Amino acid sequence: MTIRYFAIACALGIVHAAFSAYWAAGGRWMLDTVGAFATEWVDSEPATARTALLVLALVKLAAAILPALAYMNRPRLAAQNRTWLPSLILGISWPGSVLLILWGGASFVGAVIGLVVSDENLDPGRSAGSSPDGVKYGHLFFDGIFLAWGAALLTALILSRKAPYQPR
Repeated sequence: MTIRYFAIACALGIVHAAFSAYWAAGGRWMLDTVGAFATEWVDSEPATARTALLVLALVKLAAAILPALAYMNRPRLAAQNRTWLPSLILGISWPGSVLLILWGGASFVGAVIGLVVSDENLDPGRSAGSSPDGVKYGHLFFDGIFLAWGAALLTALILSRKAPYQPR
């Protein structure tokens, strides 16, 4: 059961990392949903932006994959008296999961409130295309993934303390 939550967290993190890698490779789809600053940065300083996005993608990928690998390899490494690395990775994952939940949750709720109380809803006579809701929808999507990733990781970490990994 625990490994399923690690797998869900891993998959969600990989999705998040994939978007950063896609943008680092020069892709533009959904980049504007991050915010105007992102497209301006990529346009004005493409080399710096792409390098930063690539580093970000690699950090996200490591944060997505390493907790599951640490959990699955802990029994094998314990047999070799080498438990410090999985313990370190899982130890860092605890505050990481809470940070993902807080960051993702706050931004997600902010986007929901922003969409509910948008100018378009307050002024029905306003034209449909004049509201920059794309960024809010981007926050719903990307920060929703952050929130779900953090929740799945935290659940996996809690369950991992109750039951050690048993390979099949």
